[in-house]
Amino acid sequence: MKIAVIGGTGLIGSKTVAILRQRGQEVVAASPKSGVNSSSGEGSRSPWPARR
Repeated sequence: MKIAVIGGTGLIGSKTVAILRQRGQEVVAASPKSGVNSSSGEGSRSPWPARR
């Protein structure tokens, strides 16, 4: 499963990302530090095709 964690570089998000990766999930940590604005979507390059 491919998962994007909003706030993935923060205190809770980074722990969540680590746990998910240990469990074999494909995880992207999205945050202002990684250049992603979760409000506008700016900076998010989705590695996955859009679902319809």
